[in-house]
Amino acid sequence: MKDETIAVMADVHGNQTALEAVLADAHAHGATQHWFLGDLFLPGPADVALIRLLTAVHPEVWLNGNWELDMYGIMAGHFRLAHPGDVYVARLTEYACQHVSAAQWATLKAHPIAAEREVNGLTIGAAHNERTRAGGRNLYPAQPQANFDQFVPASQDLAVYGHTHQQLMRPTTSGQLVINPGAVGQPYSPWHRFFADQRAHYALLHIDRLGRVDVEFRKVAYDIQKELQRAARQGVPYLELYRHLRETGETSTHDLPTLARVNAAHGYAADVDRFYPKHD
Repeated sequence: MKDETIAVMADVHGNQTALEAVLADAHAHGATQHWFLGDLFLPGPADVALIRLLTAVHPEVWLNGNWELDMYGIMAGHFRLAHPGDVYVARLTEYACQHVSAAQWATLKAHPIAAEREVNGLTIGAAHNERTRAGGRNLYPAQPQANFDQFVPASQDLAVYGHTHQQLMRPTTSGQLVINPGAVGQPYSPWHRFFADQRAHYALLHIDRLGRVDVEFRKVAYDIQKELQRAARQGVPYLELYRHLRETGETSTHDLPTLARVNAAHGYAADVDRFYPKHD
C-alpha cells in the first residue's frame, strides 16, 4: 500500500478550459488517481477533447451522468420536437455527434452510473447521483438526512457523488462520509455571494496507507474568456446562452420561453428534425 491522493471530479459540461485547469491543479497537488463522476458534455463546446483529456490520466473511475443518459436517449430518437428543452438537448447532441466517433460513443455508453473501489482498506462508493438513478433531487444538500443514510450502504466507509454542482461533506447517521466535489465546469450555490465565485470545483481525497482520510475541497481559477473564444471558434449551438452561463453562472436549461425564442431564431427544431429521422 502507498499513500493515495484521489482527484474527484464531476460535471464538466463541455467546459474544456475548466477541466484543463483542474487537471493541472490536481497534478500540482500530487494526484495519484483520478475519478470522474459523470456529466462530461453539454452545453459547452468540447467533446472529443474532453475524452482525450480524461483518457490521458487513466481514470480509475469513469461514470455516466444524467446528461450522458439523456444524450443516449436523444440519439435513439426519444425527444419531443414540440418541447423547447428537448430541442435544446437534441441540437447540442447533434453537435457532439458530428465530432465523436461511433467507437467512442460505444465506449462511453459502457460506463456505469455507480461503482465501488477499495483504497488502502477503505470501501468507497462512487455515483453520479443515487446508486441506481443518475438524476433527481434526493441528494441535494438540503434534503433530509435519511436520503444520505440510504445512499451509503453499511458495506461502504464513504461515498462520493456529483450532480448537484455544490461542494458538500456530511456524515451519515452512522458516521460514514458523503462527499460531493462540486462541478468542474458549472459550479452552483443557492447563496448569491458564493454563486458569484465561478471557479472550477473539485476535491482531493488524501488517503494514507493506514486508511486515514483527509478531504480537501479545491476551487481553481481559469480563463473564462478563453473558453468563450473556444466556443465561438468551434461554432457551438446556443452560443449566446453559453456566453450568459459563463459570465453569470446562470443556466438556461429550464428556461423554456428563452429556449423557444432561440430555437425559432436559429431554426434549431428544423435542424434536429432533419438530423434524427425517427423521433417521438
